[in-house]
Amino acid sequence: MRKALFALLIIFVASCSKKEDVIIPGNVPPPDHTIDSSTLEIYLNKVYINILGREPINNEKPEGLQILKQNNFSEANRKQFLDVVFAKPEYNRNLYNVARIEYLQNLDSTEIEYQIYLFNLLLQQPQYAPFYDALNAEVARLNTLKAVMPDLNAGTLDHKGMLKRFTDNYFYDQINMGTENFVVSTFQNFLFRYPTTAELAYGKAMVDGLNTTLFLQTGQNKNDYLRIFFDSDDYYEGQVRYIFRKYLFREPLSEEIGYYANIYKSTNDYKKLQKEFFATNEYAGL
Repeated sequence: MRKALFALLIIFVASCSKKEDVIIPGNVPPPDHTIDSSTLEIYLNKVYINILGREPINNEKPEGLQILKQNNFSEANRKQFLDVVFAKPEYNRNLYNVARIEYLQNLDSTEIEYQIYLFNLLLQQPQYAPFYDALNAEVARLNTLKAVMPDLNAGTLDHKGMLKRFTDNYFYDQINMGTENFVVSTFQNFLFRYPTTAELAYGKAMVDGLNTTLFLQTGQNKNDYLRIFFDSDDYYEGQVRYIFRKYLFREPLSEEIGYYANIYKSTNDYKKLQKEFFATNEYAGL
């Protein structure tokens, strides 16, 4: 009898101590106000260094922190802050410098001027008359390369156009000498992979003047190759891989590649791609 009463007592106590969660429809938890100032400062400094190539100066830090603190470091405030950074005059200069270092081995503007001078000197020599067309073409390409910064600042050249110019000039050809090396370099520099056997064969043939197909597009010269290459889905996906590898030190997932590549391709706006990426929680350290 005593055992039966003890068992009933245990059941009674257990039933009284049981808690049930009550879910209120439409209830939204309050925002988390626990983000410390060091997280905001690290993010702000990192953005300035990655996008402008320098740390914030003068009032840039307090003004930036004021934007980021408005709604507790929300994604919308991060994007508002990024718009301010993108508007800085150093933005285009840093894009140029990064590409110059990565694709042209830190080529200096004086080297461009000197090479133009040498080509023009040859154009004054009668014995080089058979090569005048080729020499004039090289001078034209170098003048186009020299105009990258003015054209970026004038808004007549976008990021993709800048990369085209960095691959279509005398210096890039010297670094990646020969048709095969040229084709391989574009795949490795911008797609982060080696071309397939077919891509390499068709790419080489196109650059060398044969009518062939690459990425389902037909072309028959180097200009066609560059146009097709930089308009391909592979290029946009490669740019997503670039920012993930450079700033998060990892490969993007397939769904991330699809999402960000679509943003870039649909808008043809590199800043839009950067804004979406640099505003993410992962990059922000959350």
